[in-house]
Parts: sequence; C-alpha cells; structure tokens
Amino acid sequence: MPQRFSVVGRKPIAVAVAAVAVVALTFGVLAALPEPKGDIVFAPEPTPEAATPESLAADFVAEAGLAGEFSFVLYDTAEDRYLLSYRPDDVHYSMSVAKVLIAVGALRSGADPARVAEMISRSDDPIANELWGVVEGPAVIEELAAEMGLEHTAPSPDWGRWGDVRISASDIVRMYEFLFAEVPAEERDVIVDAMAATTELGSDGYDQTFGIPTAADGLDWAVKQGWGCCKPDLFLVSTGAVGAGHRYIAAVFGAWDERRTSDEAAAAEMTAVARFLVDALPEPA
Repeated sequence: MPQRFSVVGRKPIAVAVAAVAVVALTFGVLAALPEPKGDIVFAPEPTPEAATPESLAADFVAEAGLAGEFSFVLYDTAEDRYLLSYRPDDVHYSMSVAKVLIAVGALRSGADPARVAEMISRSDDPIANELWGVVEGPAVIEELAAEMGLEHTAPSPDWGRWGDVRISASDIVRMYEFLFAEVPAEERDVIVDAMAATTELGSDGYDQTFGIPTAADGLDWAVKQGWGCCKPDLFLVSTGAVGAGHRYIAAVFGAWDERRTSDEAAAAEMTAVARFLVDALPEPA
C-alpha cells in the first residue's frame, strides 16, 4: 500500500518543524501569562422578577373580566406592608364609610354611644345627619384628616353632603390604623364592635353583605360599607379589618354604569374582588 507520508520528503519535514515552532511559541506565551488571582466566577442565570403587590393585583384585574372600575388594597398592620395594591391613591366618594369619621368626632363631642353604634351597624342615614350637625360638618373631616395623616381626604363643598366626602383606599388604611391604635379604648370599642355587628340590611333596606362580609365568612371581621347611585354611576364601598386582632385592613371601591350593571351584579363583583383579597391572607388569618 502507498505510504501517506515520505519520511525523506521536504514538505513533511517543514511541516514538522513549523509545528514544533508553534508549540514552543504557544508554551512560551502561556508561560508569560500571569497566574489568575482568584477562582473563576460565572454570572448566575437571570431569574424572573418577583411578583409585587401591584403586579399581583393588576394580573387579577386583567384576568377577572370585571365590568366595574376598581381600586383596592390589602394591608398587613403587623408587618407594615401592603399585600395587594391596585390604584390605592385614586380618590372616590366615601359614601357611608364617612360615618366612621363622624363617629370618632361625635364620641369626642359626648354623643350617645348607642346612637353612634346604631349609625355604624345599620348604616343609619338619619342618625348620621343628626351627628353631622353635632360635629360641625366638614370641619370634623378636615380636622381628622390632618390628625390621621390622610392625604387624599376632603369634605364636599356642599355642607350637608357627608356621603360626598372624598377619600382613597390608602387613606382608608391610615384611618383604620388610627382607629385601632390611637382612639381611646372606650370610644374605639363602640365603633369597632358596631362594625363587627354590621346588620344584613342597612336601615334603608339595602343588602350590605357584599364584599368583605361574604368573602371573609368564617373569619373575624369588622366592616363599614357604603353605597350610592345616580352621579350617574353606581358606587359600592367595602372596607374594614379581617383576621384576629384586626391585623389586616382591606378596602374595595367599585363603580359601574348603572344603566348596564344591576345592583346584584355589582355586589357580586365586589365580593369577587374581596375574595381575592381574603385568599391572599397568610395562614392563619
């Protein structure tokens, strides 16, 4: 068989000599390189961004197919942090949630605790009208907003319309934090016990079990609800505390075109949003 290389041919010898030279040069270069000063470290592979209270809430809204416009929060008072947050600083009509502020001012002014409790538990508008005069109307909203550190809360320019007090979900958190921690115990208990005894129907016959009361069935809760219409929208508000020791503060604001959405459908959406908040509570709630 013919040989692949001729041991006496010139070309193979030249190639061999060149190879030896390259090897020698390579070893020389490697020898000249400095020794590494530490271990080689490889950059970690990028990881997905962690979910935030805002992103979790936005994902829920995007997927839920809600007819209403919402803002809502879930706040952990023990850890001083939001668990869920969606448009927390949007400003809304407070509706009957303003009765919490009226109650704080009225009890300070020496109002009958039984009247205050009935105003809260039955969401009684005639009693609210009466106590609104006792607390000098918008003045109490301005004073308590400053004292509680409420950033988006203001009375209506129309003196008598306490339901048109403007407030945000983030201010609801501050309001309840103040109620639970700063209001004297004897006054706080009147308000909070009445919130925990919220009746199925308000004094006007409206079903006030939407939102938190239904979603948090089986848990401790204390709530103040609100409802209204004809501006031209339908408004519902569900706020309060959930869990032992009033640890978690929740607030849900919803608004609908009343020509397209019934009260029952709006209430069902409020409860769906509130259930999303309740399901996010750490165990045990």
